[in-house]
Amino acid sequence: MYISSLALFAFSFVAVKAQQVCNGYSDYCNKPYNSLTHVLTHNAYGYVANPASNQQCPVTTQLADGVRGLKLSAVRLNNSTSNATADSIHLCHTSCNILNAGPAVDTLTTLTEWVKNNPNEVLTIMWNNLDSFSAQAFQAAYNASGILDYSYQQTSGNYSWPTLAEMIASGKRVVNFADSSYQSQLPWLLNEFDYVFETPYENHNESSFSCTIDRPSNPSNPTEMMYVMNHFLYGTLQLGSLSIEIPQKGSANVTNSDSSLLTQAKTCAQTFGRQPNFLEVDFYNLGDTLKIAAELNNVTFSNPSRLQCDVYVSEHTGTSEAAKHFSRASLLLTLIAATFFIFL
Repeated sequence: MYISSLALFAFSFVAVKAQQVCNGYSDYCNKPYNSLTHVLTHNAYGYVANPASNQQCPVTTQLADGVRGLKLSAVRLNNSTSNATADSIHLCHTSCNILNAGPAVDTLTTLTEWVKNNPNEVLTIMWNNLDSFSAQAFQAAYNASGILDYSYQQTSGNYSWPTLAEMIASGKRVVNFADSSYQSQLPWLLNEFDYVFETPYENHNESSFSCTIDRPSNPSNPTEMMYVMNHFLYGTLQLGSLSIEIPQKGSANVTNSDSSLLTQAKTCAQTFGRQPNFLEVDFYNLGDTLKIAAELNNVTFSNPSRLQCDVYVSEHTGTSEAAKHFSRASLLLTLIAATFFIFL
């Protein structure tokens, strides 16, 4: 009797120890990639003290908190004509005069290290190819960073996706999308709008969020495609006759709350017959974005009460009001200078 009990205990211990966790939850392992809701950070690279920043902490901190989708913008450095070298693509907010987070290859190298050190995680990268870089430029950056070794390939026109556990077992667990048609040349850089549609992103107040298809204008198979639910607000800064759109950090606690983010997610689920696959947000650490994503995936949010991003912000801003907020004077000077260079 004692031996049987001991054997049962040992078996139970091994079973629990061997239980796989995928993207932070064991319940996710046997779920197809396209059946889950992932948090997607808008302009994930933009976190410095700049009025154009959409986040408050680096991508590694975002990932530590449970973010598993990063939206990046591919922009040409000022006056650069390079189009096919590893450092051709820069991560900038519309213009590198406004916000420049450096060559994309540097961020991709950082992501490669994170993927290597976190073997049970599936990551999504979505590109806005704002300056129409060639396939060769993406190839060069992905080769140089090492992330190509982990990049997943999906057959064109195939709407069936493997489970997270299957992707992890294959070693190909970084899914890359771009709003450019390069998949025939780069099988790992998926044509976003062949697989994913997006709701409108030009939203300026809480009442403007909607569950209509904005991009692409004529989706090939909307009933089978995944979708991005854009849920962030633009504000407008008026400089004379020039209007500049900037993120709205001051309202993010409301925008990323149950009353706004979860409400739109439930509305879109009714409209499209399935939950959003990607919640694209600004300032994910403000509000309840990660908790809401967990709720949509029918799991209990497992992260501690204080996110790593909040710790990062606390450690890098101090306690004075002058340190906490990028002053309006600095904001105006930055944008005026950026505007001057843009129109040179």
